[in-house]
Amino acid sequence: MISLKNVSKSFGEQRVLSGLSLDIPDGGRVALMGRSGAGKTTVLNLIMGIFPPDSGEVSLPKGIKIGAVFQEDRLVEPLNAVANCEMVMKERDRKKILNLLNELGIGEELAKKPTGELSGGEKRRVAIARAILREPELLIMDEPFKGIDEQTLPRVIGQVGLAAAGRTLVLVTHSAEEAEAIGCEIIKI
Repeated sequence: MISLKNVSKSFGEQRVLSGLSLDIPDGGRVALMGRSGAGKTTVLNLIMGIFPPDSGEVSLPKGIKIGAVFQEDRLVEPLNAVANCEMVMKERDRKKILNLLNELGIGEELAKKPTGELSGGEKRRVAIARAILREPELLIMDEPFKGIDEQTLPRVIGQVGLAAAGRTLVLVTHSAEEAEAIGCEIIKI
């Protein structure tokens, strides 16, 4: 279980979170929703241990393996999609990578291009594939579907839903429809 107990966090003079408590069971799927600046990304960063809370406690199972899609894609742009995915895999499996990329709408030709040459939506799908291929126990996704066109979005959401099976998923989104399509409990922040 992931647990935040009475967590507060400020950046300089700006208080972002104040006394937040939240429990996410193993295998749970939650979507954090709220206005811009409400602290959704801060919650993700606290869970990942990117920075500590000012007060309160964040606890996760010891040694839990995390896969993340950040607000920025964080790809190594001179490398192609396959190489970006291989970086996070314990055992490299080109066929597995190409299969998932294809399911996300990235065919083999696109997968061979440096990711710096891909469109924003294509880069986003490579970032999603990379997080999934890490085979995490906890999948953290910060607005993972931004920039993905309406025609491709249902298949990407479907793949994320499949990837979340048996894993804990913490998603930040502004779309209740996206959250519901993946089976997330919506938590307002």
